[in-house]
Amino acid sequence: MTETLIEFPADLAVKAMGLNTPEFEAEVSALVTPHIEPADFTITTLPSKEGKYLSVSVRFTATSLEQLQSVYAALKSEPKVLYTL
Repeated sequence: MTETLIEFPADLAVKAMGLNTPEFEAEVSALVTPHIEPADFTITTLPSKEGKYLSVSVRFTATSLEQLQSVYAALKSEPKVLYTL
């Protein structure tokens, strides 16, 4: 089992960064929906200073390390997601 300093359940936010396109926020939402119930997360966005990139933060209550890992794996599997935090 992987060790973690996070105690679950935990209120967390994961960020996905990509090009600032009209559909990027919806794409991130679609990627996390299989792992988090849509009613259980909120999304906020922040464009970069120049407006070329968009940071999409997904805040939710993670119930396990496995859930958190699956969210990150889904985001990292999408080529349009350039970075995750």
